[in-house]
Amino acid sequence: MEITTVDRPTKIQRVFDFMRGGAALTAGEARKRFRVTNMRATMHDLREAFDRFDMNYTVVRETKNGRSYYRVVRNRSR
Repeated sequence: MEITTVDRPTKIQRVFDFMRGGAALTAGEARKRFRVTNMRATMHDLREAFDRFDMNYTVVRETKNGRSYYRVVRNRSR
């Protein structure tokens, strides 16, 4: 995924790079690690980037103990 600025990746790129390995991320963790203030909007932007670049990933939202966790899952190819 090539969504980068001049010399450094964007927040969306950093979040995607972290989550691509299968790690789940909460809004609080995203705020601390990547300075993401609105996790829902960031996940929406990530979904749009997947569609725009025709990438085989899906954003999954899970809720455990009242907390929302987001994960990126690779779609199965047929």
